[in-house]
Amino acid sequence: MPAFAKLSLVTSVFYPADIAFVNGWSQRAPGIGGWRVQFDKSVRTEQILVTPPASDVPVFAISRNGVKTVVERLLPDGSAGDEIGTFDSVRAAVLTLCPLHGEDLEAIHEELERDFPRPPRR
Repeated sequence: MPAFAKLSLVTSVFYPADIAFVNGWSQRAPGIGGWRVQFDKSVRTEQILVTPPASDVPVFAISRNGVKTVVERLLPDGSAGDEIGTFDSVRAAVLTLCPLHGEDLEAIHEELERDFPRPPRR
């Protein structure tokens, strides 16, 4: 009997828990003026624009390309420029842009546990 391949569903949409993580990261990431994020849609977000401290316009665009998260540096006119890197998750991508202290990271994870509870184990 032939073996069936595992089916992997790939989507360009970020998971709601990952969007909540990005929001928590932007509230806690250090820098004068903070790290600001914009989402292309409030539901089923496919692109995140990141404006670092001391900038008035987004400098980075984060999107999903298959199973990987891609970070691109935006050109001054807002178009996509160079790819900075690919990451296993959007969480890894934003933490590469600006790492957080352990306490801040723990606070975000506690909020996620509250807002996105795990189902009970069997």
